[in-house]
Amino acid sequence: MAEPLFHFSPRPNRAHEITWHAWGAEAFAEAKQQNKPILLAISAVWCHWCHVMDETTYSDPRIIQRINEGLLPVRVDNDQRPDINMRYNMGGWPTTAILTPAGEIITGGTYIAPEQMAQLLDQVEQYWQTNNETIGEQLAEPTMPTLLDAPSPDHEVLEQIVETIRQQFDRAYGGLGVMPKFPQPEVWEFLLSHFTATGDGSLAGMAARTLDAMAGSMMYDQVAGGFFRYSTTREWTIPHFEKMLEDNADLARLYLRAFQILGDETYRQIADHLLSWTNHTLMGGDGLWGGSQDADEEYYRLPEEERQKRKDPYVDPTIYTHANALMIQSQLLAASLINPQQYGPIALTALEALYDRMWDDAEGLYHVDTGDQPSLPGLLIDVACFANALLDGYEYTGDPVLLERVHTLMNWAETHLWEGRVYWDQSDRQGDEALGRLKHRQQPLKENTQMARLWLRLGTIENDEQSLEKGRALLGALAGFAKEQGIFGAAWALASDMAASPELTATIVDSPSHPGTDLRRAMFGVFDRRRGIRSWPLGSPEFAASELPEIPLPALYICRGTTCAAPVTEPDHIIEALRTLIFPDESAISVENDVNA
Repeated sequence: MAEPLFHFSPRPNRAHEITWHAWGAEAFAEAKQQNKPILLAISAVWCHWCHVMDETTYSDPRIIQRINEGLLPVRVDNDQRPDINMRYNMGGWPTTAILTPAGEIITGGTYIAPEQMAQLLDQVEQYWQTNNETIGEQLAEPTMPTLLDAPSPDHEVLEQIVETIRQQFDRAYGGLGVMPKFPQPEVWEFLLSHFTATGDGSLAGMAARTLDAMAGSMMYDQVAGGFFRYSTTREWTIPHFEKMLEDNADLARLYLRAFQILGDETYRQIADHLLSWTNHTLMGGDGLWGGSQDADEEYYRLPEEERQKRKDPYVDPTIYTHANALMIQSQLLAASLINPQQYGPIALTALEALYDRMWDDAEGLYHVDTGDQPSLPGLLIDVACFANALLDGYEYTGDPVLLERVHTLMNWAETHLWEGRVYWDQSDRQGDEALGRLKHRQQPLKENTQMARLWLRLGTIENDEQSLEKGRALLGALAGFAKEQGIFGAAWALASDMAASPELTATIVDSPSHPGTDLRRAMFGVFDRRRGIRSWPLGSPEFAASELPEIPLPALYICRGTTCAAPVTEPDHIIEALRTLIFPDESAISVENDVNA
């Protein structure tokens, strides 16, 4: 494999004079042979303070010399190695961690100025000389919350998360807490969803206040579109100016959800502007999106006419599976709610390109491709995000190949990641060769929650009680951890809200000569906490078993549990069919064994 390309600040610096090593067996063996502690630097191409540290601390001749002589420096990209970041991050980026040659943390922090770094190196040198014989080979079992002893989920945990959000909500400026402020889209998506379940207007009010504040502030690029990563101030006035693909995918979906639920046209316009920026700026020639656009405070503060005279900030072209999958989901929703001709082909092209590029029958799903070849297979985050995107693709198109691929990914996860009650964050492909804390697999809340949602969605679409039970059981195993996480358990609460909702199934019966494309697109834009769209071609085994009538095609059957509305043949009639399920009358019929067979 080719030597890694280390990214340093785009501004003048001397960080490259440090003899950086890639994370790998060679670096760990060299540290052991030379009896040196490891300096682990976790950075990112979009990270402002990583650039500052390159320009200051890592450009100081004294620091360069001391690191090269006394430590084994290892540099890791946060986005390319989320598995390493999950285990070694010291509270932000950059992370500066001092490790034993076995990979155990001795000390560390985030950004460290030159003067403080000199003091830290003095302390490390003294500590190492005194203790290296006893700690050099130790690798402690990391302390982390266990999910295995978590209690079963109940409504109380969900309501506790709601109450925590209420307590931390900033009524003056929206968002949570004081500063710094992050968008936290899963919090507001959960509140909007729970509002539809409870009718509690205060939940929608908190979400709307935050969405309005972010979109009207410096957090949003009013010229080009797209949200910056976070604000350093309570009022959303001074952002960190990097734009992340993952963040903007989540925020595009959030604003489209807000449009679905609250009906405010402004939210749809914001999502359209955001996605247009994404497709214009981050998309490469293969139809996939790069990971980020760099921060440039001076550039983003310029008016539009002045910006046009400047070179755009650097775009990282690296392809990340999970972030691209999230963006595909937002593009599909935009195809239904904004413009199918504009966003539909983009989403479906990306869906196919990502599978072709990142899936390998032997290795599984790769995480990253820097342009040479894909690498780092076997991460739960990629499986969870991409399988949900594939399922969205199936609902939007009715293409059974996409549903087959969902099962392919889930079967792989069951074989390589399933622990018994929850999923591991990575496969055990490295076995005894795993380095440092990578020896200890973890059970992350967010990714496990995404898998629970996937099982619930699949069970609803396929009318499979075993899938539904697996999704519920997985949420139960995560409940205690979600309770501990407070606002960071919002994604779990969103999935639990989904699990508690009665199913809404939309069955489309069509044929090649009478396709249900328009019905599918329209139904895909309907919000429901537990909506599933399935397509049964005329003559298929599913259609034959359903005993549905062969009425003029295409036809859409919308059911809430065992109660179904009259068949729909035109997209314009979907709202009326939904209304009959909400307010039952003679037009809603009870069925036991037909559409839900």
